[in-house]
Amino acid sequence: MEKTKKIIIVGGGIGGAATALALNRAGFDVSVYERAQELREVGAGIALWANATHVLNELGLLEDAVRNGCLTTNYQFLTENGKELVNVSVDKFELPVVGIHRADLHKILCSQVTSKFTLGQTFERLEQDGAKVSVYMKSGLHDEGNALIGADGLRSQVRAALFGESPPIYRNFTTWRGLTNYIPNQYRPGYIHEFLGRGKGFGFMMLGNNKMYWYAAAKTKQGQKHDLEVMFQDWFSAIPELIAATDKATNIIQTDLYDRVPSRPWGKENITLLGDAAHPMLPTLGQGACMALEDALVVTKCLQELDDVSKAFEQYELQRFSRVKSIVEQSLRSGRMGELENSIAVKLRLQFIKLMGSTIADSFTSFHSFRA
Repeated sequence: MEKTKKIIIVGGGIGGAATALALNRAGFDVSVYERAQELREVGAGIALWANATHVLNELGLLEDAVRNGCLTTNYQFLTENGKELVNVSVDKFELPVVGIHRADLHKILCSQVTSKFTLGQTFERLEQDGAKVSVYMKSGLHDEGNALIGADGLRSQVRAALFGESPPIYRNFTTWRGLTNYIPNQYRPGYIHEFLGRGKGFGFMMLGNNKMYWYAAAKTKQGQKHDLEVMFQDWFSAIPELIAATDKATNIIQTDLYDRVPSRPWGKENITLLGDAAHPMLPTLGQGACMALEDALVVTKCLQELDDVSKAFEQYELQRFSRVKSIVEQSLRSGRMGELENSIAVKLRLQFIKLMGSTIADSFTSFHSFRA
């Protein structure tokens, strides 16, 4: 088939960069337009589960990710006081689970396709004309290709151009992500420790370069500010230690949490969406970036297999929708469990989690055994 088609990608985050790399390796002509002035990824840590490290392996980048990350072996759920509820082994797959800084992953993905990026470009509008699609940037820059992929995140402007403005849904939670050199004495190498309390939670894990990543979440009104040290002062001792050891000005990011009800279509003819632009989800299952990586591989395979771009994008959507719909919905259910504040309801939830240990382990296996 013809592989000289030009694919335009709007958005150069993890999903856009992975898609650019996959398409470039498959022989397509790729152009990526990113609104940031420099090629970098904000944020802190990420867990690359086996379904995501499979994608990196397919792209020839797994060794780089392992070298820049930290192997993860266990996911441990605990009470806010540190009593173990469930301990799930996550190192039983043929591929590793890796904790890595988002910026390091982004750098790995971009390293071979940097020349394909045009930075400082904000998408303004698009036009479809038969087999061609044109994009126009606010700077006045204009480009034309055979296809357009919107990988421009939660508030995707490509999505808005296709389907109109529709705000994502605030899910009553805000989250904080922190990065520090401090390693608590209670940290167990290879573990993700996650603590569950009344309307809030906290977790921490090791990334590469001896960096400790932690994350907190709390049920709260949209845009509300909180004092983290006060919120978690009575929790397991490593938690207030980690918060205190983190530079609040530079190394803590607060983000309100949103998603969308899964819906189709994702695109029109030779335009489609990818990652959070198509299916934003809560981070409760740690699958957001992993889904974007899967999307990148699948959309590339579909474009390789089908010469008609519109049919390729239809096939991509068909292959992806049921999986991402399930994970968006399960992420939301998990988030709603975390909303519980009534002491009796929280106690019942903890007992339920402890009793359902094998079921939780099975669900981990089903999520992570998928191979795009």
